[in-house]
Amino acid sequence: MADESGDAADRVEKKARALMQRGVDASKGFEPQGCMKAVIWVVVAVVALVAVSLLVGSVKKTPRDQIGISYGGGPIEGQHFQRIVQPGSNLFINGFMDKLYLYPVTQRNYIISNRIDEGDVHGEDAVVAPSNDRIPVTFQVAVYFKLNTNELRKFHEQIGLKYKAWTDDGWLRMLNDSFRQQIEFALQREARKYAVADIYADPVVLEDIRTEIGGILKENVNSILGDEYFCGPQFESTSDACPDFTFLVKHIDVPDEVRTAFETNRTSEIAVQTKQNEIAQREAEAEAIKKLNEALAIAGQNYVLLKAIESGKINFWVLPEGQSLTLNTPPSGGG
Repeated sequence: MADESGDAADRVEKKARALMQRGVDASKGFEPQGCMKAVIWVVVAVVALVAVSLLVGSVKKTPRDQIGISYGGGPIEGQHFQRIVQPGSNLFINGFMDKLYLYPVTQRNYIISNRIDEGDVHGEDAVVAPSNDRIPVTFQVAVYFKLNTNELRKFHEQIGLKYKAWTDDGWLRMLNDSFRQQIEFALQREARKYAVADIYADPVVLEDIRTEIGGILKENVNSILGDEYFCGPQFESTSDACPDFTFLVKHIDVPDEVRTAFETNRTSEIAVQTKQNEIAQREAEAEAIKKLNEALAIAGQNYVLLKAIESGKINFWVLPEGQSLTLNTPPSGGG
């Protein structure tokens, strides 16, 4: 660098000497006032550009699905809380270099799924919880909730800043550290109450598990975080109520050998039931024949006569008792 500076100085000096030799006063080509004006204009332009950029950067608004929380952050002020900006606000001046953090107000979810494009964790994902007979059951679940915006400032300062939860990556890390662990704990605790056959085949048991976890998950998550920061999907900022989360069991699975055993047993049960149905049908038929025979024994010749009359093989007239009549019957067979 020193050699380059020296070369530049030598070139300037040589040029000045050449001008002097030509009879030109080098000082006449230099106008200090014009140069100063140019420098001032450049400085003014740069300052104006920076000011406009900062002003434009300070103009903010909040989307309809997000709520903002503003903190001071200028060069001469501390990062103190300023205000909360409701969703869907108009344009406003947030302040010179002040920060506006945005958080969701719409229903959110945390999904654990084996489908690559569905869950919050990229790739196949599931929670494994053993039954009380020590068979691992695989659960795919979903939790639906809302951020309690009535506690937004405390949430931001206690949790949001730690995870940078206003960013997508930070929000997901926060959910993995708080929601995921509590979901796993709750599923493992509930699964131990039931046999694998009941979990896999009894919808009532599965509904009991879903209801129980939905009722305690909100308390467990908020207890870990330190306050009631999350509520159920029915939460409204105009109310103090904090409903429970909505918890769904999307799918369960068991090891292949266990599933095969269930299917075999089910096939056997169907076969047994079929045989029982056939036996019951034969017993019903035998009972009907028995009753028919009993009725025939009582009816005797009257039944035989009745069947003959019904078949059209007997033509007769019923005569009043104690009276004699001479009747000419029509010839049978058209003869």
